[in-house]
Amino acid sequence: MIGLVNGLAATSSLAASGGVQWSHDGLRILANKDVGAERWAITLNLNDATVTGNVFFNDGRPPRVISCQSTGHNYQPDISKFTIQYRCFGSDPAQSVFASTDWSVIGEPVMLDAAFFAPALETCDMSGALNGASPPTANSLWDCTGTASPFWLEVFSDGTGLSSAIGRFAFDAVATGCGFGKLSDGTFFNLGYSPSRQILTVYRTTPGIDRFSLSECRRVVF
Repeated sequence: MIGLVNGLAATSSLAASGGVQWSHDGLRILANKDVGAERWAITLNLNDATVTGNVFFNDGRPPRVISCQSTGHNYQPDISKFTIQYRCFGSDPAQSVFASTDWSVIGEPVMLDAAFFAPALETCDMSGALNGASPPTANSLWDCTGTASPFWLEVFSDGTGLSSAIGRFAFDAVATGCGFGKLSDGTFFNLGYSPSRQILTVYRTTPGIDRFSLSECRRVVF
């Protein structure tokens, strides 16, 4: 969670009203959420995992501009929680000219729950997203496009999955629900499912957490 940082009293678990959206070019996730008494309007840049944006206050102070670089992560497999560690710089709005001295370190480490950048989910019940009990029983697949190259994906009730991008992998979609899983190659992986829209969203990091991919998947029935 994000602690008290030079007036930015924010905790990712306190994020309330507001929302997120995938940018039209597919390169960013835009988040605009109330966090405690503050309004956070920040962007996760998928190609390098940096975070930039503004924090607005309700006490008349000017907004704070922030820029954060990923420096590590923490994963809690028992609750499927994935937290990204950042080094964050802050500045007041520029006055007359741009000056590098306006920026200063406001927090290190700053811990941000990756779920901050996910939309309010329709359900954590992933049973409707399954493609069968196991690979031999597959009755459908998810056709995915996005920031990564196109791929297809299948997830099964036996706690495994199959993908044209990475092959067979262990991932219990039902048990993990709304949380993150960790794959054997060191990447982190999350599925978001909308039964009403029949869309599956796939989030995946690189092993070094220096880049994200985000894909939109639609079911193809055999």
